[in-house]
Amino acid sequence: MKISKTATALLAFLAINLTLAGNGLSAAGESKKDAIQKSLAQATAVLQQQAGAEPVVLIGSSLILAPLWSVDVADGAFFKDCMQHHTSGHLEKLVDRPVVSLATAGQFVSDTYLITEKLLRGKHHPSVLIYGVAPRDFMDDTTGGLAMTSVFDSLVETKDFSKIDKLFFNNFDERGDFVLNRSVFLYRKRGRYQAKMQDFTAKLEDKVLAKLPGEKSAATGNKISSNATNADPLANFLLGGDRDAVWKQSIEEYARRYKRFNAKQFEKQKECFRALTALCAERQIKLCVVAMPLTEDNIKLMPPGLYQQYISFVKEATKEAAVPFLDLQSAKSYDESNFYDTVHLNSKGGEKFLSTISNLVKETDSLAASKPTAKTY
Repeated sequence: MKISKTATALLAFLAINLTLAGNGLSAAGESKKDAIQKSLAQATAVLQQQAGAEPVVLIGSSLILAPLWSVDVADGAFFKDCMQHHTSGHLEKLVDRPVVSLATAGQFVSDTYLITEKLLRGKHHPSVLIYGVAPRDFMDDTTGGLAMTSVFDSLVETKDFSKIDKLFFNNFDERGDFVLNRSVFLYRKRGRYQAKMQDFTAKLEDKVLAKLPGEKSAATGNKISSNATNADPLANFLLGGDRDAVWKQSIEEYARRYKRFNAKQFEKQKECFRALTALCAERQIKLCVVAMPLTEDNIKLMPPGLYQQYISFVKEATKEAAVPFLDLQSAKSYDESNFYDTVHLNSKGGEKFLSTISNLVKETDSLAASKPTAKTY
C-alpha cells in the first residue's frame, strides 16, 4: 500500500513531537525550563519543606524579590542572584516563623492567582499571604496575553481549561492557541527556539563585526549587540555596578513596558485580582495586599490615567473583599535613596519595607486571634 508524502510528513511530525514531549517530561527536561520557571520550581520546593508550618508567604513580582534579597545580603548572607532567593532570614527574625517567597520576575496578577490556586492549599496553607502589587502587574505593553507567561506554561494543564477559560481567554483564537500549545510540543516551545535563533544570530553578528575594520565585538564587552539576550532578567541585582547607568536602563525598560495603555489586558488582570481575593476567602487564607512604593521617575513614564486607575481599583476591590490594604506609595515614606533603580528597593529601602511587613503580620495575627478558629482547606 502506498503512503502519500503528506501522510509520511504528518507521521514524522507527530513522531518528533512525541519524542520531544517525552524528553521534556523527563528529569533532563528540568534544564530546559527558563529562568522564571526554574525560580518557581525552586520556590515550590522551599514551600514544600515548610509543609504544615504555616509560614508567612510573600508573593508578587521582582519588586518583592529585590528587598528580600538585598536585605539578607546586607546582613551578610550572599546569594548568587535574586531569582534563587526564596525566603528572608531578616523577616523570619522579625515575625518568629518561617518565611517563603513565591515571587517571580515579571509576575502578573494572573500568575499570582495561578500560583495561589495551585500551590497554597492543604498542608501548604500560609499563616499570612502578603501580596505586593504595582501597576505593571496589571499592564505591560511588552508581553502577550495572560496565557503567554512562563508561570502559565509551567502550572496550567489541559484539564484546567474549563476552570480558567473565561478568566484567561478573550476569544476563539486564544482558546485555539492554548489547545495547540498543549497538544503540539513544537508549537508550545516555539518561543524558546525563536530565542535560541536570535541568540545564535546575535553571536554570529558579533563574530562578523569583530572581523570588520573599526568594529568591536560584543563578546569583548566593548560593544553590546541589540539582539543579545540575558537568561537572568535580574542580573543587575548582582552586587556592584554603576547606579546611574542602572537607573537610566530602568527608565528605558519601563518606557517600553508603559508605552501604550493596553486596556484589554488591564481589565483581564482586574478579573484575576477579584478571582484571587475570592479564592483566598474560600480557602480561608489571610490575604494582605500592599501597594509597592515606586519612584516619581517611574510613575512619570506611565500612560495618562494608568496609575490612578490601578490604585483606585485595588482600593475598591480590597475593600469589597474585606482584605487589608496598605498603600506604601501614598505614604511617601520612600525616597530615591531607598531604591536600586526606579522600581526595586535596595537594602536600605528593603529594611524599611520588611519592618512594615512585620508589623502587618503581627496586626493580622492579633485580628485572627480575636476571631473563632475555622477549618482551612
